[in-house]
Amino acid sequence: MKTHIGWMIVGIVSAMAAALIEIWIGSFIQDLTTRAENGAGRLVLSIVFTVFAVILIGVPAKYFMAFGVERSSALTIRDIRNHLMNHIGKLPVHYIEKQHSGDVLSRSSNDLQVIHQFMSRDLAQWFYHPMLFIGCFIYLIWIQWQLVLFSLLLLPISLLVSHWVGKQMQRLTEEVQEHTGQMNAIAQDTLGGMPIVKSYLLSGMLLRSYQSLLQLTLLKKLALRKREAWVDPLLFSLMLSPIIFAVIYGSYLISIGKFGAGELIAFLYLLNLCLEPLDHIPTLITNTFQMTGALKRVAEMLKQPAENLEGHSIARTDDPPVVFDNVTFAYDNNAPVLRNLSFTVAAGKTVALVGESGGGKSTVFKLLCGFYPLPADQGTIRIFDQPIQDSNPNELRSCFSVVTQDAYLFSGTIADNIAYGREHATMDEVIEAAKLANAHSFIMELPGGYQAEVGERGGLLSGGQRQRITIARAFLKDAPILLLDEPTSALDTASELYVQEALKVLMKDRTTIVIAHRLSTIEKADEILVMERGGIAEAGNHGELLALNGLYARSYHQEFTTALVKSREVVFL
Repeated sequence: MKTHIGWMIVGIVSAMAAALIEIWIGSFIQDLTTRAENGAGRLVLSIVFTVFAVILIGVPAKYFMAFGVERSSALTIRDIRNHLMNHIGKLPVHYIEKQHSGDVLSRSSNDLQVIHQFMSRDLAQWFYHPMLFIGCFIYLIWIQWQLVLFSLLLLPISLLVSHWVGKQMQRLTEEVQEHTGQMNAIAQDTLGGMPIVKSYLLSGMLLRSYQSLLQLTLLKKLALRKREAWVDPLLFSLMLSPIIFAVIYGSYLISIGKFGAGELIAFLYLLNLCLEPLDHIPTLITNTFQMTGALKRVAEMLKQPAENLEGHSIARTDDPPVVFDNVTFAYDNNAPVLRNLSFTVAAGKTVALVGESGGGKSTVFKLLCGFYPLPADQGTIRIFDQPIQDSNPNELRSCFSVVTQDAYLFSGTIADNIAYGREHATMDEVIEAAKLANAHSFIMELPGGYQAEVGERGGLLSGGQRQRITIARAFLKDAPILLLDEPTSALDTASELYVQEALKVLMKDRTTIVIAHRLSTIEKADEILVMERGGIAEAGNHGELLALNGLYARSYHQEFTTALVKSREVVFL
């Protein structure tokens, strides 16, 4: 709020001024009724005009009370959203992978909405109502202190009840927000994976999980409303009792000549103003506890340490682009995924990583990109003969272009998605990259061409079209090292041919590491590393590995036999 504290101060000062004006009107009411009782007509008329003038002064005070706080809170929440999204973008991948995107979105939307409502609706009230209560209470003491004490006997009870209820509501609110985040996660999973949901008949299971969380959320919300439902009448009775007591005891004082009728009217007006804060303060306490629950969840995200963007740069030298030297790595103190892994990728060469799932191939890519930190005592990874430990992550990642099996596209146009490869790229550069990626022809056939929308995650395009756009993005980035995570395994034969042609152009004279699941795709690699249990079991080119008649040869022959059987089945059908 520091940046926008000026408008908040305007709102708070206006709130306090509005409270003082209302108390001031009480003094005029006392004077008015006393003068009227004594028959001073002209003075009564002048007091009436003064009251109207004071009321008019209160109008801009109430306006700036509402607008000042709303403007400050809106600008503050905008800055918090920007700060939160900026922070999320700087969080390490290994933290993000452990969180569900639905819960992250809930913290950045639902929780911030609760905070915004508190700031715009309740923050100024914390100054208005206490000021109103204190001012009226002092004035009432000055008028008749015995009557004040008699009227406010039940006040401590109402404050204790509201505080007790508020603490319970904070706990329930935190649970509601937590369940809401989990529901958002399930809804997002359902929408994002709808083809899988339909194919595996998961709708019922996901719906049951959603309904279970929805029921829990409903029960928590009902528990909140239940407490409000029985505490509101109780507090209303506690707040109404002072007025009843004041009328009874005030009438008695008038009957014995110790109090005037004008004083009693003014007393009742001020007492009502004094009770108004006590009626609102329990709600303010409840809303404050709800806000602190939401604030805690947002703060948890903001307190997560961001990636250290400082560190040495990576100079592109003539040294080997990639060297793994005795690297051992494990996720979260689990069993090591990589064990004493060592290999070198020479400039302009293609190295393929093969092996069964869980062998550590994807971990190699994650370590190369700095997504997971490699402890200093667990080996060394060098890029152009410079260790990646303590390097600037952005400098490190600028050395890589990545094309994965999951061709991820962002919502927007085709041109936008290709241009993400390099900031400030011109349209001519985007088109040239698309041509190199074998994508220009199909793009021009789409309505809108390069301005055609791709839909969420590229859902309006085929798998092969999405993949060629990601390859165009890699062309535009023009990084010296190319990382390919089986970019053709999910494509049909026709699409695969287009993508393979684009990849050949992209890989030409470029240092490339390929993760391969289909061995037929990496026969021409300069070197093939067969990974097993985090280490290298075999190494060599395609012919050398076949001659060894080991793991690679058996896997290759098995794949070839399976493909032959399938081709015969196709002919037979």
